[in-house]
Amino acid sequence: METGFIDVDAVDKIIDRWKYDPSYLIEMLQDIQGHFRYIPKEVAQKLSDDLDVPLSHIFHIATFYKGFSLEPRGKHPIYVCTGTACHVKGGGRILENVMRELGVTKEGEATEDLFFSVESVRCLGCCGLAPVVEIDDEVYGHTSTVEVSKILSKMRKAEQPE
Repeated sequence: METGFIDVDAVDKIIDRWKYDPSYLIEMLQDIQGHFRYIPKEVAQKLSDDLDVPLSHIFHIATFYKGFSLEPRGKHPIYVCTGTACHVKGGGRILENVMRELGVTKEGEATEDLFFSVESVRCLGCCGLAPVVEIDDEVYGHTSTVEVSKILSKMRKAEQPE
């Protein structure tokens, strides 16, 4: 059953998977983030009600950990490394270009169609490949603004109906 935009059955299955045990709240939030690509406020309220956990505690966790988002994320997350090695080799320019190209005004924001979201990360752990961009868990090393633009364009074309 869906209430508004929230798939209540999916939320119930996630809560049930963790046996309604509030000590697994982070794991539940990870599953919810995986399902919805963010933590909808209505779902946080449902968790609060069903687990008898203060809503403020749920929001504290959801805002403390960078892996959680209270805003919708795109289907294809883009992470641009801006750590020291990547910064020196143009990571900041790549980030600015990607955001401009996608029409995104702030980091973590999704495109209007929720296809992409983009944000910077401090290190992806592969400094020898700087500058590095990660898209859908695939790492692209020695990138440039032109190369990243081509990758994004190819992804858009691949998902367009023929």
